[in-house]
Amino acid sequence: MNLSDALTFAGIIVSIIFGFFVTHYYSVRDSRTRVLKDYYIEQIKVIKRSTDGFFHKVTFGRSSFKNVVSWYEHIRMDIDGLDHSLREHLDLQIEEISERIQRYYDEITSWEDFNNQFTCRNYLPSIDHKQRLSQIKQESDEFINNFINHVNQAYPYPVWIAQKRRIINSYRFYKEKGRIFPMFLSVWERFEKHLFEILFFTAIILISIFLVKNIRDEDKADLVTPLQNISNRQDSIHKEMQLLREKYKPVEIQSKTFKNSSFFNAEKVDSVHIKLYQGIPQE
Repeated sequence: MNLSDALTFAGIIVSIIFGFFVTHYYSVRDSRTRVLKDYYIEQIKVIKRSTDGFFHKVTFGRSSFKNVVSWYEHIRMDIDGLDHSLREHLDLQIEEISERIQRYYDEITSWEDFNNQFTCRNYLPSIDHKQRLSQIKQESDEFINNFINHVNQAYPYPVWIAQKRRIINSYRFYKEKGRIFPMFLSVWERFEKHLFEILFFTAIILISIFLVKNIRDEDKADLVTPLQNISNRQDSIHKEMQLLREKYKPVEIQSKTFKNSSFFNAEKVDSVHIKLYQGIPQE
């Protein structure tokens, strides 16, 4: 196999790999990621409605000290679980929701009027704190909307990180079940899942190595003979023409001009003048 054949084969292989990744890996991964994003976005919307209702009630004196503490304890568990699960699957570069809610909760519970009313049926914030609560509600809405946008645009982790995490999770599962060689089982599980891809790329690598070792350059000696034949024929024609000029004297016997018409039609040519000569032997 020569170099041109190897390059043709390499082009075919690249096309196959590109088509495989587009149709199998990226399309399947994007569809799975879209389903995952939609699920988490719906969960975030539930948290958003809960925080909107909470800050609204506190702002207008419809909640008590105990209700505020109870709400935060419950919402913190939901948010922590959501944040943890979400960042296990998507590479998010934004503050966690739990951190933002924690900061607002710490601020509210540090207010003097809030702590003075811990035994009251309803907490009645001061004018300044009511304004601050309205601002917190607005900030919370903007943050959660921005968080949803980050989730919608986030990408899954690179394949090596995703596979590493799956191996670790499988290892923990098999270890808890008391299985023998849990690490081997977790690695084999990943290998078995991607067996087709592994065999496919292994075959391509082996074929490529074989082709590289068997590629030969074009033999330059193969071109010498036909080129020499062409050169010899050109020399022979030149010699014959030279002998013809030396032996015969050209004499014009007829000339005619053809104008551009239906008989003779050519672009950008007005006419053609043709002269006929007859060779007269020289004395």
